[in-house]
Amino acid sequence: MANTYAGRIPDWDGEGVIPAMDPRDPASLNRSPYKATLIDVVAKFGGSESRRRLLSGLLDFRAALHGAGLVRGFQWINGSFVEDVESSLGRSPGDIDAVTFFHVPEGYTEESFANAFPDFFNPSAMKWDFGVDAYLAAVNLNNPETIARRAAYWHDVWSHTREGGRKGYLQVDLDPREDEPSRAALVGMSGGDGGLT
Repeated sequence: MANTYAGRIPDWDGEGVIPAMDPRDPASLNRSPYKATLIDVVAKFGGSESRRRLLSGLLDFRAALHGAGLVRGFQWINGSFVEDVESSLGRSPGDIDAVTFFHVPEGYTEESFANAFPDFFNPSAMKWDFGVDAYLAAVNLNNPETIARRAAYWHDVWSHTREGGRKGYLQVDLDPREDEPSRAALVGMSGGDGGLT
């Protein structure tokens, strides 16, 4: 069967969520987390001023991570931001949920990096500063069991709605080269820089 999700983010299903897998081919590898470019996320989810404001905050959050040396890894994007909460709940999303799986920069251990940048490991601070409910997890550890446990934990937490239904989420690369064109697209969607401050 052809891959109907290749190179794009799946549309919301009847429940207003991204499907956890291709319902026509449930055993395929085309499943959550769906790999997407950052600019695809902007194009798909930047349809309102409040969503564009959240995307701008995500880009600012990524810029802060990049400035601290986190340039290798990926982010899982989830929460009400990737759901059609406007239709299902009659409200806009309040934040963007993101787990950043990162390679610890040279010269740091995971512990020394956390000590140098404690706010990155404080979800309340990141939500206040950027509108991102943010969590970080190192992936270049010498203990693969720890990496597997972290990924399994976040997948289990994020693959279900609060009501227990299955849902999908997205994966974007942490590479800084995706950010400038994504910000330009975001500004273009708002007709300038309106709504992004």
